[in-house]
Amino acid sequence: FEDIMICPGARFAVYLAITTLLNPGDEIIVIEPAWPAYKDCALNAGIKVRTIKTTLETRWEPSIEQINNAINENTKMIILNYPNNPTGKILPTELLKEIAQTAKKHDLYVLSDEIYEEYYMRPNEDNNETSYEKLWTETEKTIITKSFSKSHAMTGYRIGYVIADEPIIEKMSKLQALSLTNVSEPIQYVALQALKADTSENTKIINSRLEALVKSAKDIG
Repeated sequence: FEDIMICPGARFAVYLAITTLLNPGDEIIVIEPAWPAYKDCALNAGIKVRTIKTTLETRWEPSIEQINNAINENTKMIILNYPNNPTGKILPTELLKEIAQTAKKHDLYVLSDEIYEEYYMRPNEDNNETSYEKLWTETEKTIITKSFSKSHAMTGYRIGYVIADEPIIEKMSKLQALSLTNVSEPIQYVALQALKADTSENTKIINSRLEALVKSAKDIG
């Protein structure tokens, strides 16, 4: 498929997207708390980072006003990571729609890091809501990164993938081809087999650990 590229982990996919799609002097928007690698990848490429701060008091949610205020003529990308690392936050669907509309209005790339998609634990809702691909079909400038590390507990195998329109994949693949020959072929076959697996038990284990942690936190106040 021309719209999918295999990478050695989602981390490298994030690096490729930021490095190949943006130029020194461009700006990206990162919603914090955030995985530090987004900012590090941008700074390494000479790209300015504008951060939007969220807090527990605001339920870790950015407002559209905050995002609009962070956008200027140099802004080229907004990075989303939901379920979030480190807060676990999942944005309401309506807010995501607003962000998608804003990104389209300002012609921004949307880098949606969905590595924790399988750990979506909001009860009584369709789990498909966690995958934001439907929201991004209206824009041609969306890059979705995914990985086997969390969903299939395959962290050490270093394999992930990118979903994006063919012109974006083409740009990213040129740098990947310069950086490495390919993701190890045996690991690709392992991942193909893993796609057939039922990952629900892994999700249950993570959920049980979360519940135990929440209970302990409540017990100690």
